[in-house]
Amino acid sequence: MDGHAVESELGAVTGNVRFSLATAEDDADVRRLLRENPMPGRVSISLEREPDAGLAATAEGELHRTIIARDAVDGRMIAMGSVSVRERYLNGQPARVGYLGQLRLDHRCRRRISVIRRGYGLLRELHISLGVRLYLTSIASDNTVARRLLERGLPDMPVYRPLCEFVTLVFRRSRNGERLRKDGVSLRHGSLELMTDVANVLNTTVRHMQFAPVWSRAELLSLERYGLHPQRFRIVFEGDRAIACAAVWDQRDMKQAVVRGYPPALRVARGPLNLLAPFTRLPHLPPVRSQLSHAFISHFAAPADRPELIEPLIRSLQGSAHQRGVDCLTIGFDSRDPRLPIFRRTFGGSEYRTQLYVVHWPDDEEAANAVEGDQLVAPEVALL
Repeated sequence: MDGHAVESELGAVTGNVRFSLATAEDDADVRRLLRENPMPGRVSISLEREPDAGLAATAEGELHRTIIARDAVDGRMIAMGSVSVRERYLNGQPARVGYLGQLRLDHRCRRRISVIRRGYGLLRELHISLGVRLYLTSIASDNTVARRLLERGLPDMPVYRPLCEFVTLVFRRSRNGERLRKDGVSLRHGSLELMTDVANVLNTTVRHMQFAPVWSRAELLSLERYGLHPQRFRIVFEGDRAIACAAVWDQRDMKQAVVRGYPPALRVARGPLNLLAPFTRLPHLPPVRSQLSHAFISHFAAPADRPELIEPLIRSLQGSAHQRGVDCLTIGFDSRDPRLPIFRRTFGGSEYRTQLYVVHWPDDEEAANAVEGDQLVAPEVALL
């Protein structure tokens, strides 16, 4: 089935809900749905995409589609879910993989599980045109309602296979960098000329980590459109060979994390905790309806057997973060990654845990079975 046929089917009315693929005309309603339906958890946060949801979507992959659902009576958008496609490493080889994200059901329609099931049924039709067999997705570990629903194997739903727990660290930036103290090892600022070295070190370091993105020089340079300039990279060289890299990617011009609510105890303690934050390495807690002042540490590649490179590399990014007015930095790891304890010990901060899943339709069970589960998983946290 080609894309035009899929779009035609997605324009049909099912029951009292109309499903379609989002267009530019739907952008305002997509942004409203994201804004008004925060992610559940101890701290309620809405993941927003102002002022143009379409711009943020194009950063996530070579192909992006969003299925939306509207009430057939009043036209109000009540649900959405998106899929993006890009090349990722699977068992050490590049493969086209989908990422399922932004699943939202309007809070006034929480019990309309049938809407979600019918949306997935339409995703199945869209799946044929995407050219992928497997998908990756991330769900908050404490979102037990969503996890139970998606793991139940309901009709019209794909199979959700738990892959690993993913730990996202949020820690305060410092103002001081740190020099590499090893003969023959140097740290360089990114430039147009060094982007080939960045692509090489990324692909060499992560190719045996499941679902890690495949990067080319051209694709790295294309990220300037989304605020990631070559100068935001730092690269570690040993002699004339790049061996590690990382960047500060401030996405607040297109993607925002906005605090929508604190639990009562934390709401009372927020002021004192903010006073203590500089001494505890905990992130600043902004007022409700304010966005988090954070940027991602993206494109991080450092060999696990060279832990001495990690602290100076990450601290070398502090100046760039300070220039952008960023208070906190965010990075993510498979909970089994040996580099995670180094970050915990060195930078502290708060942790947000999600469950990563391999998602597949029944016809692709063989491809899912082939994913080697003993390998570390390393998706780019800035693209989740």
